[in-house]
Amino acid sequence: MDIYQQIWDADQAGNGVQPILPGQAGDAARGSVTVVARADVGEDTKILRDVTIPASKQLTYDRVLKLFDNYALDEQDTEVETPEEREEVHDLLEAVIDTPPMQVARDYVATATGTAISRDRWYGVLLEHWFRTFSQGGDPALSGFEHVFVGEQEGPKVQGYHFWYKYYLDDGLATTFDRNTFPGFDDDRIAYVRGLYQNGQERFPESVTISYKWRAPDYSRWTPGDNPSGVIRPLTKPTGGFFVGCSVEGLMAIGSVRAHLGARAPKEAAINGGRYDLKVFRSANDQNIRTFYPVYLGPAEGGVVPGPVVAPTEPGRPPIIGSPIRILAALVNPAGEDEGKETVTLINTGTARERLEGWLLVDKMGHRYSVNDVTLDPGVATTVLLPRNSIQLSNQGGEIRLVNRDGHTAHLVTYSKAQARDQGRTIVF
Repeated sequence: MDIYQQIWDADQAGNGVQPILPGQAGDAARGSVTVVARADVGEDTKILRDVTIPASKQLTYDRVLKLFDNYALDEQDTEVETPEEREEVHDLLEAVIDTPPMQVARDYVATATGTAISRDRWYGVLLEHWFRTFSQGGDPALSGFEHVFVGEQEGPKVQGYHFWYKYYLDDGLATTFDRNTFPGFDDDRIAYVRGLYQNGQERFPESVTISYKWRAPDYSRWTPGDNPSGVIRPLTKPTGGFFVGCSVEGLMAIGSVRAHLGARAPKEAAINGGRYDLKVFRSANDQNIRTFYPVYLGPAEGGVVPGPVVAPTEPGRPPIIGSPIRILAALVNPAGEDEGKETVTLINTGTARERLEGWLLVDKMGHRYSVNDVTLDPGVATTVLLPRNSIQLSNQGGEIRLVNRDGHTAHLVTYSKAQARDQGRTIVF
């Protein structure tokens, strides 16, 4: 299966919401957004309507919303990051790093590069790709996150702006991310111009290609008491495109896989029957994402194929979901003989007591060990001793999967040969 479809499906099982066409029924528990491709032309036209995000999926939307007013609008302006803003970046990354689409992305990159990628290392990848600033073409402080998720000004034009949720908020709910610091700014900052659909794109609510105007506030140039109209920049996006329905972590996961040089992921994606060219441009040193966006190419072979709610990461592997039960650590190479001495430590990061009857630990070769007798209170960790002839934690590097009673992967960790080299040392993930 296409890696991008895997990430998309994992995101739909996580915090993504289902994009649907007018007349289709959304699932309140899953969440949905109605995409109106054939819209009447008029600046008040809203192409993203009836958005439902369940409370259970709201966390990462709330975290990303806090970053939208942290950036200078003009690409040529220097960014000044406050300690509060740095903390908001950390809070977002902590909220997204263990989500289902991120697990799929991290697993893919680890397999494609033949290296173990710890949680901390993946955190570093996301930080470099999306948030580390760089200079380019005379612009002093660019970042992938600002360009893709927020949007920037280059003269009279909008640059970037490829996150559907930001567009949806700007089109009538914009003051939700002004945090009441900028009174007088309008809620509706989008003036729709036209749809730019061809080759059947209007049949695929997973993406849009449109032209619009953005009445963009320049937060860095506004101070209390100013007239808000004095710092509103009327910008134009002649052609803009973005995926619809994916969460912030879903879009970041797809972008990071596509941009990762070592993974050499495909340049094209087939998602729910639509085919896309995934455009990515990097900084001069290839460490940072400059921009990332999809270009619709046409229907994939076979036409429209509705995506499942949950999908396996690859044939024969269980689907990935979000879970409060995590693999915290493992003793892969005990002192002396390994058999009967290897351990895996589990922790309950949630707020409810969890009984793990029917749960399994699975190694890279598919060997399984049941953890039926484990019950974890909130915040409590326990160490599971692996008996002989159960799963095998290879000293040459490997992976450990925690699979719940429904057969879904609740957590996946990988480790390298170098990490397993020292006898008696516990690896913390």
